[in-house]
Amino acid sequence: MLPHPSNLNQIRHYLHHELSRIYPEGEAGSVTRLIMEHAGFPSPVYLLEPQLIPETSIIAQINEIVSEIHTHRPIQYILGYTRFCGLKILVNENVLIPRPETEEMLYKIIERQHNIPASVLDIGTGSGCIALALKNKFRSSSVTGVDISKEALEVAGMNARLNKLDIRLAAGDIIRGLSGLSKEGFELIVSNPPYIRISERSGMAPNVLDFEPGMALFVDDRKPFVFYEAIAAFSRQHLYPGGKLWVEINERSGDDIAGIFRDYGFENMIIHKDIHEKERFIETIQD
Repeated sequence: MLPHPSNLNQIRHYLHHELSRIYPEGEAGSVTRLIMEHAGFPSPVYLLEPQLIPETSIIAQINEIVSEIHTHRPIQYILGYTRFCGLKILVNENVLIPRPETEEMLYKIIERQHNIPASVLDIGTGSGCIALALKNKFRSSSVTGVDISKEALEVAGMNARLNKLDIRLAAGDIIRGLSGLSKEGFELIVSNPPYIRISERSGMAPNVLDFEPGMALFVDDRKPFVFYEAIAAFSRQHLYPGGKLWVEINERSGDDIAGIFRDYGFENMIIHKDIHEKERFIETIQD
């Protein structure tokens, strides 16, 4: 337990130590920053004033948060929000918590998108973080987020209102072809679909398994690429010439998914690695 008095530097190191027992190193760092910001001390404050001692009530609040963290409930659900590409994103157990890897994909998309896409589609939008980040960058774009979950779409709607970003949200099942979008075309399609095989559950942390929605994470081992096949089929029909398709992938599946895209007629592909040197994203262009 964090004693009082404790200065900001001591608090930050305590949090990082406790979080490192539950989260991977990189995620422990980002969650530490999130808690410090929630307590009223964003990074400019605790870096410039490390000896500052907060009030007793702040120490009590942090101890309460750490106590709940040790039940393995994700910090983002405890606080009710997270940060993604500079946006505040509300989250609850109905949506997947945005990961640093997904944020990295967004920055790659923005960096490599040399024109403003008139129309954007986010397949499996969840909290709406991808759709909203793209809308925030490409203000003139028409952005649509689709999801099979009504509850997820409600969260995405709250996030759109919170961030004052105008996106369209629609119910849809990519496996069935998104019939509601059958007459529409897009210049950019993005998706972070379920890609973790059920057989991989045993190696995952309780904070993921016990709280995050399984339908947004897992796929049947017998059909591990079912979502990528559906995304490729839909994108081949609805992506304008010169338009781009981006997907996040399982680090062990890059060649397999690239092969699926080729089977559907996509030829120009790049498999991008994340900051951990794992194959994590595929970028392809419609001929």
